[in-house]
Amino acid sequence: MCRIAGIINSKKSSESVNRQVQAMCDSMKHGGPDDYGLYAVENMPICLGNRRLAILDLSSAGHQPMLSHKEDLVITYNGEIYNYLQIKTELINLGYIFKTKTDTEVIIYAYQHWGEAAFEKFDGVFACCIFDKREQSVYLVRDQNGIKPLYYHFDHETLTFASEVKAFAHADILQENDHWRIYYLAFGHIPEPYTTLKNVYSLGKGCFLKYNIGSAEYTIQSYHEFESNMRINNESYAIERIREQLGYSIKQQMISDVDLGVLFSGGLDSSIITILANQYNHNHLSSISANFNEIDFSEKKQRNSLLQKMNIQKIEQLITYRDFVQNFENVLADMDQPTNDGINTWFVCKTAKAHGIKVVLSGLGADELFGGYPSFDRIHKIQNLNWLSKSVLRSMRFSNNIKFKRLYYLSLNSPIGEYLCLRGVYSPDVIADLLDTDMKTVIDCLEEIPLHPSIKKTSNETRASWYEFNMYMQNQLLKDTDFMSMSHGVEVRVPFLDNNFINLVLSISNDIKFSYEQKKKLLVEAYKEDLPVETWKRSKMGFTFPFQEWMRKSCDIADPSRYANKRAKSLIQNFGENKLHWSSALALYRIYHAN
Repeated sequence: MCRIAGIINSKKSSESVNRQVQAMCDSMKHGGPDDYGLYAVENMPICLGNRRLAILDLSSAGHQPMLSHKEDLVITYNGEIYNYLQIKTELINLGYIFKTKTDTEVIIYAYQHWGEAAFEKFDGVFACCIFDKREQSVYLVRDQNGIKPLYYHFDHETLTFASEVKAFAHADILQENDHWRIYYLAFGHIPEPYTTLKNVYSLGKGCFLKYNIGSAEYTIQSYHEFESNMRINNESYAIERIREQLGYSIKQQMISDVDLGVLFSGGLDSSIITILANQYNHNHLSSISANFNEIDFSEKKQRNSLLQKMNIQKIEQLITYRDFVQNFENVLADMDQPTNDGINTWFVCKTAKAHGIKVVLSGLGADELFGGYPSFDRIHKIQNLNWLSKSVLRSMRFSNNIKFKRLYYLSLNSPIGEYLCLRGVYSPDVIADLLDTDMKTVIDCLEEIPLHPSIKKTSNETRASWYEFNMYMQNQLLKDTDFMSMSHGVEVRVPFLDNNFINLVLSISNDIKFSYEQKKKLLVEAYKEDLPVETWKRSKMGFTFPFQEWMRKSCDIADPSRYANKRAKSLIQNFGENKLHWSSALALYRIYHAN
């Protein structure tokens, strides 16, 4: 894993551009502490930079940016290609010669041989820039699931890109996006393709941007989209295939030249990952967990009942209110974009780093694919409200109940309203009050978010899964996991989001994939014999910290007198009375006080 940045076709001097790219990379050193590289050629309008986190081939041979043998291709790359050995073998058989053991070099020659068709062949997590001297073009490419971030800015023929939004400040790109606070108060994060900066966008997952240096023009093209065909209707066969494909996914993702760990909460998903990872790595695998003095949030008992059956290094970190207070501002500073999530990931990855672990596996993705969230039930209730008129739905804003107020979103002329009804933080009228603006501005802003209208024609479970996978996970969980882990120089791998595993799950019929009686039924049935009963039989708890209690103790967050806005003051008062969720209170703190 790495952090990457670059500027192409700037009208500034080469020396100035090189300094800017170096500064962009330096600002992301936390994500690539092992090495630094810059590619620049005199009288050429391009500068590419890289900060390296060495995982494969720890030698200097893995230095980036990397050039092809003829030096007509240059790459700066962030990620891991899990099937790089298979592709490498294929290329060797075609006559290619390799000088390193890196997956970076495989990408170069795969592109040289197959061109744009190479991107679809990569099974992994990646964001890269390829400079093709032969045709004087530059490619920005992002993996099929958008697991690794890649942001770009285009202005006056100049293309600027980076792994983090904050890095753009070092390229003098500072103008604020006027709508980011609306997005944040509605979603609890900034939805793609938007960022906090004006005209700085996230490249879509499964897409590549091609920039022609001569014409100073670019196009964006999708190279991959997942499709749901639901051809598997036999439950026993589905379970067999899940066990086979998930095992293969984990085996592939354990390729590493450094020790690995598992983020182990004690829940179903992380327990399955831990069991399977232990089968392929008996000697150098660690489980990393958080403990709390608050007994309601401790899952130590569930973890121990599983770990006692395995030979695994157990790393448990007690995290207290004092730890939270001492680190809170550092956590916020490490957020590349405002979010109401990711604090838990920051703490456990800090623990991993302290124990010398650079790579960890996570159970992220299982809830979205197998129906683990309440939204899979709530979406049916939402559908039962379709007969209500827009005027009735809009009148819900006068309710004192936060959940009822969110029903207003169902009146929006966009499927985004349905998602916000399921997962929104604040309703449009509250957002307007908090930002001293009018509701029309808020609603127009939200309705303009690009979302394909055909999503509302899908079945309820398919739609809930789509929202959770493409909205909540994509815009919040994956982004938060990336910048919170990389702030400590730790790489998080997500076996449930392996391309082949996703294709398998999307081919399973909803009738056997989702169940009202048992959340994530197929996963439970596939692994219940391997797990303690208490792991799969209890209700979902999630990767949860005692934030409600901790934030209510914090004077910085919970003191109403620190908020000048009347509506914010009232909401924080409710928070102090335990009538408002901590994530909603955190959003107010970020809007009014955090830098």
